[in-house]
Amino acid sequence: MNDLATLSFLDVPVVLLDLDGTIVDSGPGILDALAQAFAACGEELPPQQVLRTFIGPPLRESFQSTLDLSPERSEQLSLAYTAHYQEHGLLTATPYPGIPELLDALAESGRTVAVATNKPETSARRLLAHQGLEARFALIGGTDRAVGRDDKAAVIGSVLQRLGIAAETTGTERDAAPPAVMVGDRVHDAEGAAAHGIPAVLVGWGYGGGPEDEADLPRARTVQDLSAMLLR
Repeated sequence: MNDLATLSFLDVPVVLLDLDGTIVDSGPGILDALAQAFAACGEELPPQQVLRTFIGPPLRESFQSTLDLSPERSEQLSLAYTAHYQEHGLLTATPYPGIPELLDALAESGRTVAVATNKPETSARRLLAHQGLEARFALIGGTDRAVGRDDKAAVIGSVLQRLGIAAETTGTERDAAPPAVMVGDRVHDAEGAAAHGIPAVLVGWGYGGGPEDEADLPRARTVQDLSAMLLR
């Protein structure tokens, strides 16, 4: 892990931010909805340390890979989770301390700031509007199963496209600044960014664990570290 606040992305014009575990602390609402979903479906509730790994990545994939559930059972659990979370948990998420100020500073520096989240795009917009943050972003991008946008790589690709960053521009020369940087708390954020040839920074205040600690990626332990990487 490159745990260096001095590592900079000062010349990168576009900053993409994950939502859960990066912009907002959504854990309590998500964990409660997961508990309700497992109870409603008659499925044994995994330990808290396992449940925390479900925050961020696509739930259906996590249920299958971590719990070895069938696609059908994973879908059932995901639907039960969504029903409870949308009604009771979504709007309980609050911004991490220092994030609104960082967003303002990035805007003042002339950067384009956008969201790239595995949350459904409509839910992400609703949450950020509720917290008064929606206007701080040039674009809020999320998943949309209706159009096949159901993982982080697809979301990032969609965000880049809608921001006018053509796919061929992401393969920059070694010494040139990349067109964008992805900031998130989980390895899948970095994997999604790598699919489009852009770098990633992992943050230390979200829901990462062992895989994130072991990853050879730039790390911002605090919002102040991230500010040092992104701002002059």
